[in-house]
Amino acid sequence: MSSEKPTSRPTVRRLYVSSIPSGNCYKVRLLLSHLGAECEIVSLDILAKPPQTRRSAFLAINPNGRVPTVELTDGTHLSESNAILFYLAEGTPCLPGEPLGRARALQWMFFEQYSHEPYIAVMRFWQRWGGIHTRQPKEVETWRTRGQAALDVMDQHLVTRSFFVGEIYSIADIALFAYTQTARDHGYEVGPATNAWLDRVRMQPGYVAME
Repeated sequence: MSSEKPTSRPTVRRLYVSSIPSGNCYKVRLLLSHLGAECEIVSLDILAKPPQTRRSAFLAINPNGRVPTVELTDGTHLSESNAILFYLAEGTPCLPGEPLGRARALQWMFFEQYSHEPYIAVMRFWQRWGGIHTRQPKEVETWRTRGQAALDVMDQHLVTRSFFVGEIYSIADIALFAYTQTARDHGYEVGPATNAWLDRVRMQPGYVAME
């Protein structure tokens, strides 16, 4: 994979991440690694009372109080994991150059944030850091059903292709990889086509594992 990066735009100086492993933060770290880009990593304790992301110093950077957030070399800030991916991938092989390809990458990234991450990531958090015992069985089952439905859509799509968009590894794959790799650990079924895709992602130059 080419490490070519745009030179006419600000790059990342600092990346704010969670003190506990976060798929959304990992997405950004993974793309930066693919691109051979380095930056300062600032870890914020989200389990503190109050979380460091909800204190005035960080809220001045991101009023929504969430990570990941990046500080660019011109001093501006950008948040929301998939928006950061889109910005960093501009002008690289990780973002299709033609309009339809770019739209399809965004299609899968919207799918990830709306139909995939809210269920698989939340189930992971409940099981690893607490909260599942406070949920009603019907609510847990709803989360499992909806998360499984997203995984099934992915597996069906991957039966006839290597990657999500145009047979080229892209930010759509990075976005979906982050939490899909953990899904089986939390009670979801991951299909054979998706398993093969997970292996292909891990073989990409510059790949780094999530903590």
